[in-house]
Amino acid sequence: METFLLVLHPIIQGFAVLLGIYAMWQGWKRVEMTVLKKKIIFPWRSHVHCGTIAMILWLLGGLGFYTTHSIFGETHITGSHAHLAWVIFAFCIFGLANGYIMDKYKKKRTWLPAVHGVANAILLVLVFYECYTGFELLDTFL
Repeated sequence: METFLLVLHPIIQGFAVLLGIYAMWQGWKRVEMTVLKKKIIFPWRSHVHCGTIAMILWLLGGLGFYTTHSIFGETHITGSHAHLAWVIFAFCIFGLANGYIMDKYKKKRTWLPAVHGVANAILLVLVFYECYTGFELLDTFL
């Protein structure tokens, strides 16, 4: 089971990265529509679905802690990869929470979408760095 998770983890997280990039691209459509005043339709539903799935998959990436504990008897042996996962976890919870508020209670907003977008842009940068640290670990685990 552990080996299965070691192989599956980067595949699932890679898929989540693609979804996250797509959700960010869709979010940029909102910026173009509201800030830049372009005649563009913001794909709200698709943005919510893709962003939610990406963040849930990033949260599930925390199963890496289970895997390292199962195989090696401890967690955080991956150093910065493990520590950064906690920061990503917090950003995902924040993004899911304020995204849920905007989806559930639709109204004209200025600050919440801006905070949501900036936080999720930071999240995506952190995820890219997490991928980099993960690639450095591939030889160690596979």
